[in-house]
Amino acid sequence: MARAAAYPDKMNPIGNSVGYDIRPIQPDDRDRMIGLFNHLSPHSRYLRFAHAVSQLPDDFLEDILHLDYKNELALVAVIQTKNLSEEIIGIARYVSLPSEHTCEFSLSVSDDYTHQGIGTHLMQSLIRSAKENGLKKMLGYVLHSNTKMLQLVVDLGFEIQQPKLEASPDFKTVSILL
Repeated sequence: MARAAAYPDKMNPIGNSVGYDIRPIQPDDRDRMIGLFNHLSPHSRYLRFAHAVSQLPDDFLEDILHLDYKNELALVAVIQTKNLSEEIIGIARYVSLPSEHTCEFSLSVSDDYTHQGIGTHLMQSLIRSAKENGLKKMLGYVLHSNTKMLQLVVDLGFEIQQPKLEASPDFKTVSILL
């Protein structure tokens, strides 16, 4: 298994007193990922998974925790808690599509930390990593009702494709050339 690429050791400020780091996910982040999921409201979970989810499936956790850091990558935003442990407050992930130089992304940020630039920063880091790993295009499927995510990706330079007739009217496809 490949190792995670080194990421700058840089604290990113949130407000006046807290900062966060962005780093690749690690196999021992299981409990921290469950913690992030538990800090998502039912509505946020629906926007991320496109259906009601009450707990993270074990196979999903295993997939996200054991990546090769090139064809699949997940970056997490972490803060240090008062007891000096880490808490994951956001995650951005891409998975390469077979035999293409294209990847599909996903993004989640804890409800407690939305509207503070964390999602934007995670996506910028994910896009940079995808480019460095030789990918040429990133795409995602965003629920039509997820206007905040649609605005975020447009601000990052993604284009929103017009839906094809056979495509689901509930989703918009967004993509960016890397």
